[in-house]
Amino acid sequence: MADGKILLIEDEKMLSKLYGDLLAHRGYQVSAAGGVTEALAILDAGTPDLIVSDIMMPEIDGIEGCKMIRARLGDAVPLLFASALDDRETISRAFDAGGSDYLTKQSSLEDVISRVELWIDTPPEERTEQTRRFREGN
Repeated sequence: MADGKILLIEDEKMLSKLYGDLLAHRGYQVSAAGGVTEALAILDAGTPDLIVSDIMMPEIDGIEGCKMIRARLGDAVPLLFASALDDRETISRAFDAGGSDYLTKQSSLEDVISRVELWIDTPPEERTEQTRRFREGN
């Protein structure tokens, strides 16, 4: 069983439940937020090991949310985007905002789990290089 704390930012309740249940079943402690404002409140209570965020959300989109999270936490916590958007401009903006990785929601659930496990297991000193490799791959 895995361990680690994950903050999941997803406004679609069905997807939030699916990802949350899947990650919890793998042994992760998942805190779910329906948007960026709620996520920031959760961050006030503690720092997760990984953040997984949607982009298209009401109120504040995930890219702006990433900037706000980076202003609070710096690069200490990897942030994985999981979005339906797959155009190069959006992906580039996500990495420019401080995203560590990017998956489309069309990715299999096993791909999501693999990336979560990779980021949870990647030592902090190797995360910058890991982000560079993912950015070059997108």
